[in-house]
Amino acid sequence: MYGIYGDIINATEKAIVCLDETQELLEYPEVQADKAYYLSILSKYNNLKSLSDTLSALKSALEEEQTYTDMLSDTSCEEEREDIYREVSYLKRTQSGLAVSLSDALGCARVQERAYCRFKFKEGSSKFGVALHALIKSYLLSKDVKIDDEKIALANSGYVKEISFIAEGVDVITRLTPLAGTHKVYSGQSKSEDLRFAVTPSARVEKISENDLKIDVFHSNGAGGQNINKVETAVRVTHLPTGLCVVCQDERSQLKNKNRALETIEKRLKDMREQSEKKRMEADIYAQFSKKNTPISFDATGNTMTDTRLKSFLKIPFPLTDSQFAQYINGLIAL
Repeated sequence: MYGIYGDIINATEKAIVCLDETQELLEYPEVQADKAYYLSILSKYNNLKSLSDTLSALKSALEEEQTYTDMLSDTSCEEEREDIYREVSYLKRTQSGLAVSLSDALGCARVQERAYCRFKFKEGSSKFGVALHALIKSYLLSKDVKIDDEKIALANSGYVKEISFIAEGVDVITRLTPLAGTHKVYSGQSKSEDLRFAVTPSARVEKISENDLKIDVFHSNGAGGQNINKVETAVRVTHLPTGLCVVCQDERSQLKNKNRALETIEKRLKDMREQSEKKRMEADIYAQFSKKNTPISFDATGNTMTDTRLKSFLKIPFPLTDSQFAQYINGLIAL
């Protein structure tokens, strides 16, 4: 039910099992009479309560995402669907941050995340965008993040206009989300070009659960030899959550018909989910590209970068060194 966050949720639930007992202890007169003991119990309670609140927020975000996902099947309005996709993407990023908080508090292994990243440049911002991509790629590789499906598109005039890739590893969404938005590259007093960067969670298409399938067998109506109308060889497979149904009766064997029906329904569901995921990611990317007046900007005349969120990154020479960029990302995460 909780996908990639199942392990961290289970670990948190085990950790807070004594929350109610700890709260009751604080009410005991003998505990209140011993100040040092009371303070130690209070500290333990506060820690457990913080874990419990974060866990509740994570579960709520996961349940809310499911609610929005279910809404997609009830609307045919493209504008409403795009709003839903954006909300789902926001919830996915929220889930990532909450899971990181729980992992840090419990000392657990961080969750492996998968993110689709896309840059988009104008001619005047391409040089800075390519340099920023190189810094991000080097940083991710240093964190043992796997980078796949990297694509680079050139404009007719030859400059790099778009770069995209998939990053898979620990905390990739948390690390890269602070860099998202449409940033300005200033080349003169009033002239600027856009440098766009977006990062959105990219879910793998999960295997179909057998519990979601209903399989019926019945007599075939078509040609098939002596087994026709004597043996139940035809198979109907229904995916209960979506209502998608596949019937196969071409083979003389029930097993062969069942296997073909399962293969067909798996392919159709995979295509449906991939299309839905693609639309969600595109809607999220569009929303991030629409973000104006971000705190990040670049000055082409002085080859500098500014992020107004960090005092030490005001008009700093760009490109940054790898160590400077790591310090920069750490500073953004700590905000």
